[in-house]
Amino acid sequence: MIQVSIDKKVREWEEAGLLDEVTGQRLVEYEHKKLAVGDKREHKPPILVIIGSILLALSLFSFVAANWQAIPDLVKVAIFLVFMIGMYVTAERLQVKASRYVTLFRLLGVAFFVATMIVIFSTYNLSSQIPFLFWLFLAVAVMHILIYKHPIFTFLAALAAFLAITNSFQGIGITLIVFGLVVTWVWFHYGDNELDRIFAWFGFYGLLIAIGQYADYEGRFWPLWALAALHVLFLIYRERTQWNYLYLFVAAVLSIGYLINATEGWLSQRMPSVIEATILSVALVAVYLLHRRSELIWVSLLAVIPFALFEDSGILLAILLEVVALAYLVYQDHNRQPIVLAFIYFLFVQMTIYFIYVWDKLDISLFFLIGALIVFALSLALWWRSRSRTRGDAQT
Repeated sequence: MIQVSIDKKVREWEEAGLLDEVTGQRLVEYEHKKLAVGDKREHKPPILVIIGSILLALSLFSFVAANWQAIPDLVKVAIFLVFMIGMYVTAERLQVKASRYVTLFRLLGVAFFVATMIVIFSTYNLSSQIPFLFWLFLAVAVMHILIYKHPIFTFLAALAAFLAITNSFQGIGITLIVFGLVVTWVWFHYGDNELDRIFAWFGFYGLLIAIGQYADYEGRFWPLWALAALHVLFLIYRERTQWNYLYLFVAAVLSIGYLINATEGWLSQRMPSVIEATILSVALVAVYLLHRRSELIWVSLLAVIPFALFEDSGILLAILLEVVALAYLVYQDHNRQPIVLAFIYFLFVQMTIYFIYVWDKLDISLFFLIGALIVFALSLALWWRSRSRTRGDAQT
């Protein structure tokens, strides 16, 4: 009644010249919004109804849990399916009345889907197929990303991908490999969010590592092979230059990982092949020559690792990484690029070398003193260079 009367009144005032059309429209919209808010408040359930619903749900869960063993298998699955469908139906019904709760109920729907799968796998003794469960979880999360486009599902998919890949190391077959590649590609290709593509890229890399496990590769170069193979994405998605930094990040982690393991007897289990090392080095250099991106030249420098590993003590690899880290830092500073990540990488290399080669030979106080002096000297040199450059620009 109020809505109809305000429309009529505004129309009368406009015809009488008391209101212009714009002001009348704003007045009608204001009254309609106020009426909508009042309707929402009137339709909120009483607090006692909410508390009673919670207690009823808890009692139902308690009853089901107490009689779980006596419930037939199909009924167990049906119970969780009903809850899952109920969550999605509730989410759709709340889109108009209480949209802020929609995502919560969709998340609960995903949770009940996973719970349903767990019940099926445990009931029918499919514990050996646990990796498939997590890949299904990832597929559902990716489907939610594409349909609902909410960032919370991006992080849910990242969690699912982590669980799927880490559990795949226990055993993965060709079917799961194909299924995982398809799901990850759909996530990478159709994801609108930048985070989607980043997490999907890491999903590709993790899956390639798992494929090395499936192929029973016994060498120590598979992480480098996987990184080189991922550059195929650059051939398909050349316009996405931001992937350079993902390759740089993984290259930095791999270099430090090889430096740590070089002195741990990790390589003595199977010495690298000269032929394999040569082919891998050529592949890593070809990555830069093929794409001609300046950032990728630092990834191609991983080509020194296969040959540096032939030296058992790891000293040669430590020297090479020290030179590369310092050169990258100077390069970033010279080209007026952000040096924070380059500086952090240099510190990690420096600290790794000290912990491996110097820790047992120095008193702990002297160890930290030397490290602090190195950091201070490098920071002072970068600050002085930046100051001199700023003065030169001002004079120009």
